[in-house]
Amino acid sequence: MAPRQVKTKVFALLVSISLVVSTIDANVWPTNGVCGSRVRYSWDALSVDDKKLYRDAIATAMSTGYHALFVEVHSDRNSFKEAHNTCGMMFWHRRFLLAYEDMLRSLGTKFACITIPYWDYFADYAKFLTNVCTNFEDCSTFLKDMGGSSGPFASLTINGNVVNGNCVNGLASPYANFTNFCEKSTISGSSCSGCIPRGAWSLENYPSGICYSSLAKYLSLQFGFAWFSQNIHYGVHQSIHNTAMGAMATYPTSADPIFYSHHATVDLIHQLYYDCQIGRPLTDTEKKNGDYAFESCAQVDYVGVPPTSTSTMTMYWNAVGQTRISVESHPRLGRFFAYQPKEYWQYVSSIDLGYSYAADELFVLLKNQGLTCPKSHTRKLFDVNYVDVPVTADKKRKAIGRSFNLFQDIYDAALTNTSSHTEAIDQGQTVDCLWYNEKFGVDDFSPEFRANWNLPSTAHTFCYNRVQDVNSGRKQVKVGRWKDKYQFHYFTMTDVQLASASEITSTDEAALISSSSASTTSTPTATSGVETSAPPATATTTGSETSAPPATATTTGSETSAPPDTTTTFPTTTAEPATVVPGV
Repeated sequence: MAPRQVKTKVFALLVSISLVVSTIDANVWPTNGVCGSRVRYSWDALSVDDKKLYRDAIATAMSTGYHALFVEVHSDRNSFKEAHNTCGMMFWHRRFLLAYEDMLRSLGTKFACITIPYWDYFADYAKFLTNVCTNFEDCSTFLKDMGGSSGPFASLTINGNVVNGNCVNGLASPYANFTNFCEKSTISGSSCSGCIPRGAWSLENYPSGICYSSLAKYLSLQFGFAWFSQNIHYGVHQSIHNTAMGAMATYPTSADPIFYSHHATVDLIHQLYYDCQIGRPLTDTEKKNGDYAFESCAQVDYVGVPPTSTSTMTMYWNAVGQTRISVESHPRLGRFFAYQPKEYWQYVSSIDLGYSYAADELFVLLKNQGLTCPKSHTRKLFDVNYVDVPVTADKKRKAIGRSFNLFQDIYDAALTNTSSHTEAIDQGQTVDCLWYNEKFGVDDFSPEFRANWNLPSTAHTFCYNRVQDVNSGRKQVKVGRWKDKYQFHYFTMTDVQLASASEITSTDEAALISSSSASTTSTPTATSGVETSAPPATATTTGSETSAPPATATTTGSETSAPPDTTTTFPTTTAEPATVVPGV
């Protein structure tokens, strides 16, 4: 059989959230105040000087009181609920991050070109599954550079909210300094704690489900914005907050600087979704009415009317003991918010707001590798195109390459037993959860996180629910010898073989799997040769992805089935029905 051919895009072009990230030698942020395009980069792509500049900007924001003021916005209850219990989540945070970024850029000429870096947790997850690293902190250069999680236990009151955790001053890293952190904007100096509460990251597994199958699924399936938004919101978004704990698991979550990079990643995924589902500039009318631009929804327990595309965002500054006012009216914050648009529809695309991400290659490469983007309302199947990773590449690049090749292999195998792209790509998520459960025990929300975020006992991580679905028979595995494929790509394939993975035929792969003593034993069914059983779901309450609330299926393109992974955990209410705008 012919080898799997590599597409024209070179592997080395993959960036951050995609397949490859390498530190660049040149600084990306000029310090003379003469800025080029406003571009957000992966943390891992920044130079040493860039990282130190960002450290100094955060430290200055803390010492001047601006950082605390932003914490007091995010911890306003009504603002928080609209930002976290509705489909406005990504739009609300897009505005919030843009204002915070403007604040950082205002702190001095040398900071004028700074942008919030994003955190590549898809690559970190790949490292975890391939045994390159062993825990949440160890797997993330970003988390280690941002000061890690070691520090004396402390219980702080941040804007009236009790926050527990290891109090980290950041000085263990050359790229972090939180010694000027204050729990509220009305105190300073020695009255401040000078440290940020965090969970014990080195004791936590990396949260489950942050795989390339998940990313490809959420970007490519045609079920409208509400479905996409809730899968990301109650998936990777909650997963990271739950595992990070400390301030990240409370109302004043933005006290921890990692919050901003976490939401920059969510924002990047949002922009990639826009590029994939829409792929062109929209008129104002289309932004207001297109069901791939914005759809209104909320948790079933949401009090009030969920925001629509034309609603004004609820965003207030609310410090304990002070008068609650809109962010535009605040004497110090106003200049960062007043010029911004206030209605949700005006935040559909980051490009329209004047910034972009240095991850555009991800979108191009995924499309070149066969990612189905329905903007043209046409369909094609993925081509199975393994990427080659040089023997000289670092462990991270190899882990990412192995994970991406596995993703394509599983998808191809699933197609032989499924009838659609939707079901095949969903199978990738399923077996990823089963593998995680078998190796680490599937994770779930911690009691503290549930209490802080008011989550019902019926809410679980995505992988917890998926393992239960397989065990109960609600879901079936339709990938032949999936365990062998995981073992092959993660551990059996040598670095030399990975360097020429595109030349490995399916026959070669089968022979290598059969001859490897490290292969796991599969138990095929009598009818299809597909493993259908899953290990028991042994939950560890440390964090991961949640199931998305159900979304109303839309009939677009060639996909007419209801969205997968619906659950009654977070039912939605629709304030206004979304209408389909042709071409949107």
